[in-house]
Amino acid sequence: MQKSIFRKCGLNMTVSAAALLAGAAVPVSGAGAAQQGADAGQAGDTDDFVFEEIVVTAGRRKQSLQDVPAAVTAVDPGDFVLKGLKDVSGILDYTPGVAYNDSGVVGRGSISARGVSQNEDTPVFGVYLDDTPVSTSTAFSRGGSVLFDAMLMDVERVEIIKGPQGTLYGATSVGGMMRYISRDPALQEMRGSVGADVSTIKGGDWSQTYNGRISTPLIKDKLGITVSGFYRDMGGYVDYLDVEENVNDAEVYGYAADMIFVPTEALEIRLKYMKQSLDYPATSTIQLADADTDEGLFGDYVTGDAPGDNKLDYEIATGTINYGLGWGEFSSTSSYVKYEVGGLVDFTSAYGPIIDLLGGRDAGTTTRVDFVNSAGSEKFVQEVRLTSERMGAFEWIAGLYYATEDTFNFQRLDVTPAVNVLDARFPSKYEEFAGFGDITYYVTDNFDVTGGVRVSRHAVDLEFETTGFLIGDGLETYPQSKETVDTYLFSARYRPVDDMSFYARVASGYRPRTSTLSVIDPNTGENVAPPFMESDHVWSYELGVKGVAADNVVSYDLAFWKIDWSNFQTTLTINGVSTSGNAADGVSAHGFEGTFVLRPTNRLTLDTNFAYSKSTLNADELLIGGAEGDRVPRVPKWTWSVQGDYQFDITGDWFGNLGGGLRYVGSSVSAFSNPQGNLLLPELTSVDSRLLADANLSVTRGNLSIGLYATNLFNKRALIARRDDGVLVGANRTGVFTQPRTIGMNVKLDF
Repeated sequence: MQKSIFRKCGLNMTVSAAALLAGAAVPVSGAGAAQQGADAGQAGDTDDFVFEEIVVTAGRRKQSLQDVPAAVTAVDPGDFVLKGLKDVSGILDYTPGVAYNDSGVVGRGSISARGVSQNEDTPVFGVYLDDTPVSTSTAFSRGGSVLFDAMLMDVERVEIIKGPQGTLYGATSVGGMMRYISRDPALQEMRGSVGADVSTIKGGDWSQTYNGRISTPLIKDKLGITVSGFYRDMGGYVDYLDVEENVNDAEVYGYAADMIFVPTEALEIRLKYMKQSLDYPATSTIQLADADTDEGLFGDYVTGDAPGDNKLDYEIATGTINYGLGWGEFSSTSSYVKYEVGGLVDFTSAYGPIIDLLGGRDAGTTTRVDFVNSAGSEKFVQEVRLTSERMGAFEWIAGLYYATEDTFNFQRLDVTPAVNVLDARFPSKYEEFAGFGDITYYVTDNFDVTGGVRVSRHAVDLEFETTGFLIGDGLETYPQSKETVDTYLFSARYRPVDDMSFYARVASGYRPRTSTLSVIDPNTGENVAPPFMESDHVWSYELGVKGVAADNVVSYDLAFWKIDWSNFQTTLTINGVSTSGNAADGVSAHGFEGTFVLRPTNRLTLDTNFAYSKSTLNADELLIGGAEGDRVPRVPKWTWSVQGDYQFDITGDWFGNLGGGLRYVGSSVSAFSNPQGNLLLPELTSVDSRLLADANLSVTRGNLSIGLYATNLFNKRALIARRDDGVLVGANRTGVFTQPRTIGMNVKLDF
């Protein structure tokens, strides 16, 4: 939910959520994935098979995935793209323990993990590009509803780490985090690829995607560069009443340059620049008929929101220095991250008569009302880190972190003929200093323990400036919010045999404290908002086991966990006016998850995932409309998925792969039992479970691959996210549905 100026002045106006928001390989996952033969023609020659050792950097050092004392999923995004799943939501649907809350357009949504869902604007799930934090750390730039999607960039793998990561990664990673790991530029030989994808949506438009990358050494072994880019013309399938068809189309493009310089064996310097831009007239959000139905108010895939002009832009620049010290490595990362989200929506029909009435103008004077909104962040981060090699029985990491972030958020109504109706701006500034580290002690080569701590000092400055007769003129400068927060990590690993690893993990995470905007009660004229939204804290307790079994036929990754989430940040309702604050008590969550990869022959691979999560309120919460035992919104109890791939010979040098998948997301609730804060009139709103099927077929000859795919094969129309505002009075209910069946074809050439 974005911070809205309508909450500031206490007006009970119902605005649509969409309008305000406008304003053929097996994926690597779990304990491992099947190693693909270098020559597909050899796939059936032998049944001997070993699982590939997957190396990840989730713990800020290179480790075998089996040895990481945490639940980590690693996937190759290229595999999903070839199967028609070109958004990061496709990866998340096939990942145990996480759920994606879709806002109806690529890059707009939030992630919940292990019972920790997005209930306020400060993100709960961190996103990194290599060592660069892309997520915002404040509550004033819609950071909780935007998600950097790098699926079509030159990314080697995506690491998804579940549970709080407060010691090594800092604020906002309270439910977990996701890292895009870039592919290193070539230093030996040139490499590259080009690809094209064309698809059609049932009842909608055609889509097309083009991408390419080339990586080449400029000075062999010393200097290399990668240049990459993509373009997507995404077809729509949601109509605007009887006025316009397929208004939720979108245009996305991105490009990047990545250079690596290795002047000596010990020194590595890397510079990277990345740009992405999304333009779209409307999201796929539609209005719902009632609280207990998923029927559209105006029909299937029909919205009442007029299309506008919306965008989401990212710009990222990083510089990294790594220097080998013999006994370890020194790393320095300097990062600049900027994003902006917003647009223009036609509000004439809703607010033209109101403006004429309140402004003392003759009825019909106002001929046009545009709601213009924009929010974003500009952040600089500097981190230095020392990572030791193993020194006898010890290894350690120590680092310093500094971040400064300026955010903006403005909302105004542009009226024709011109009159100053409403203009609101609330810029903020965030600054953080932190020191962090962990140390591992090897009791034996097969048993070790780790302890970690991070001490963070942050400060937030906030202003609120308004003009216009609808809200009044004013300038408020809020008291600076300062706080020091400690986060901790304790873990233990035990490897009874080479192919099995047990671990135990206790970890904490937090979101920063911040000032809150004043919210005036229209009846009393008093500010009903608390002065600060205090930091919230998560403690996680986890037991897990990873390994391979049955003569390398099966790999597995199992985890059992419990989370205590105290003082969580959320939206409060005081005397009918919404504001930001904290729940009085907390949330308790527990669950388990697992991944099994089966490879009975070198031709057949099955990848199965499952997760269970229960997340509930500890006590009655009148101000957030919840009762003791209420489920936390947007947290499905059950999720599971199955993917299969079968390789086969065709003729000569041609080989094939037949694949398919099922992804299941269980039911969830979209709000606490009474969003208006009246526990005497409960009204639950729910999102039913859904099961989607995907299928794909590809043929390969040498470096050329040609694929066919179908996502949502059986054309299931299922609600995947909903929002219910004003359930008792002036209801505004909206939902996002699965994209209809999409059939496509792609071609990819590696060179």
